[in-house]
Amino acid sequence: MVGCDDGAVRVFDMYSRRCSQIIRMHSEPITCLCLSEDQLILSGSTSGNITISDPSSVQKVARIRSSDFRGIKTLCLKPSSQLLFAGSAVGYTYCWDMRTRRLLWNTRVSPNVVHSIQHMQNDKSTLAVGGIDGILRFVNQNDGNIVSSCTVENRLLSAYQSRHSGAIRRRKGKRLPDDTYINIDDIPTNSRPSITCLAIGMKKIVTTHNTTRDIRLWKFKDNDTL
Repeated sequence: MVGCDDGAVRVFDMYSRRCSQIIRMHSEPITCLCLSEDQLILSGSTSGNITISDPSSVQKVARIRSSDFRGIKTLCLKPSSQLLFAGSAVGYTYCWDMRTRRLLWNTRVSPNVVHSIQHMQNDKSTLAVGGIDGILRFVNQNDGNIVSSCTVENRLLSAYQSRHSGAIRRRKGKRLPDDTYINIDDIPTNSRPSITCLAIGMKKIVTTHNTTRDIRLWKFKDNDTL
């Protein structure tokens, strides 16, 4: 599936590599997509609306509106509890109950764009949030409050060159003070390159960064320290 600037989702056949279906979802450009377990397509747009469509009938099932008119940038659906999480262009995170389409909470976690939100499949407590300010944040799934925020120290612990993996550098992570407001201008930009996407594993998080063109693997100890 590909979300396009004309507001349509184009479904491609992986074998023939041809477009097999076009589903009109928005009148504005589509910014993000996700798929539910019952094969419903959820899409965010630059208008801040989220549309849910059924590809089998090519019908819109529902529309969810956010308060952010600059657009939804990322979607993450939690099938086990039917919760939909979203990140916006102005740093807000949202949570809706998909059964009632009701907004449960919204919190501004960053002054800038939120590019990615993810959670462990069976985790009922936290979300990992990354965005343009480069700070990796953990947010409570139940109320949207920020649990902790992390960056990386500049000092190298070790570095080596691999023929297959390229340059590998090891740095120590740093947990920021548990304040509601963090002045990101006080944190060097090379410690917080923009996070474009992230994935979560057991006590590990992988983030990608377009400004430094690298991939970072964050490792956490048993007490959730870096």
